[in-house]
Amino acid sequence: MVSLRRITLASLTFTLLVFAATPTVNADELIVNGGFETGTFAGWNRVVRPMSTATNFFIDNNVGGTPVSGGPTVGPRSGSFYAVSDQSGPGTVSLLQTFVVPAASTSVILSFDMFVNNFAGAPIINPIGLDHTSGPNQHGRVDILTASAGAFDTGAGVLANYYLGADLGPNPHPYIHYTFDITSLVGAGGTFQLRFAETDNQLFFNLGVDNVSINTTAIPEPATMILLGTGLAAIAARVRRRRQARCTGEA
Repeated sequence: MVSLRRITLASLTFTLLVFAATPTVNADELIVNGGFETGTFAGWNRVVRPMSTATNFFIDNNVGGTPVSGGPTVGPRSGSFYAVSDQSGPGTVSLLQTFVVPAASTSVILSFDMFVNNFAGAPIINPIGLDHTSGPNQHGRVDILTASAGAFDTGAGVLANYYLGADLGPNPHPYIHYTFDITSLVGAGGTFQLRFAETDNQLFFNLGVDNVSINTTAIPEPATMILLGTGLAAIAARVRRRRQARCTGEA
């Protein structure tokens, strides 16, 4: 009859083998207050370009109209709050959050819900970038920036652009869900910035965003795998000693 101790030892050995062969991974959310459900911009940084006219991002919970111009809006995508840009005249504004990606991340996914209401018709993307002071310019954009990039940088500080323009058709627009795999861009690890920005000097412009997320999956720490391997080796050694002792006794 097989002893209970032998069964327990075999079960523990099998469990450790499974853990060693199939490393666990840890998923982490890198964005703070991505749904704006604090009712504040906690975790975020708003930067308004000089000479803007009452232009900013605002926390809003109104389905009927935006905070400054009263333009039509669909309100929050989920929960009670969302962030939306609004103005009473020409301006440029950026909404940014710095995030840190762990080294050797195996998956980094950016996602958000966004609408862009442009009351001037087609977007105007002026080569001057995020600047309302020189020539017609009216568009929104979403970017991943370097850690040191300025709030209105559209040059070397932009690592990748994920939206540029405005939603077409009648206002107000519904939310569109966006998902991007940014592993190849930031997976090696480091500090970066996520930016939502808009510039307008033609007519009202509302960029609304909700449910912002950057989710990362990292490989296990080497120390964890070493610990599992050490445990497995100890069990194997114990099994060998028991077998040797049994063989000696039988002799």
